[in-house]
Amino acid sequence: MNHFATFDLPPTFALDVQLLSSRYRDLQATSHPDRFVSATDAEKRSAMEQTTAINDAYGTLKDPVLRAIHMLALSGVDALDANDTSMPHDFLIEQMQWRESIADAKLKEDVDRLADMSEELAGMLQSLGTTFSYAYQGEHMSVATTLARKMRFTQKLIEEIDLALVSLD
Repeated sequence: MNHFATFDLPPTFALDVQLLSSRYRDLQATSHPDRFVSATDAEKRSAMEQTTAINDAYGTLKDPVLRAIHMLALSGVDALDANDTSMPHDFLIEQMQWRESIADAKLKEDVDRLADMSEELAGMLQSLGTTFSYAYQGEHMSVATTLARKMRFTQKLIEEIDLALVSLD
């Protein structure tokens, strides 16, 4: 299923998130199951399925990593193929260093350092997304796939830091 088509948006990485949110609200307003309280069971089931599909599409498109993976899937590329685990060696080393730095900052309960790392990683994620967009537009699917995987790794680091910050508050 093409999630971009659900919202009548072009399949592009540089998505207008405000427009996406607006179209999401419009679709939810017309298809939400609460509007079908007195409908037939089939109509209620259809409304529930439609709402679920809209929620799934929205969740995918508003997340840059999931959006990139979805775009690759639309082009016939499985970015999460379990049989293809190749990643550049230097990137894997960098990931190990980030994990060590995060573990050290968590151990020391260094909230400021964790916040700084989160900010730095968010910038890296944005940069990877921009580069992904160019690679995808240029139909360099191998490069775009590697970038989407790097984005996923980076996002997981950010999530790990966010969890640490919540636990330290």
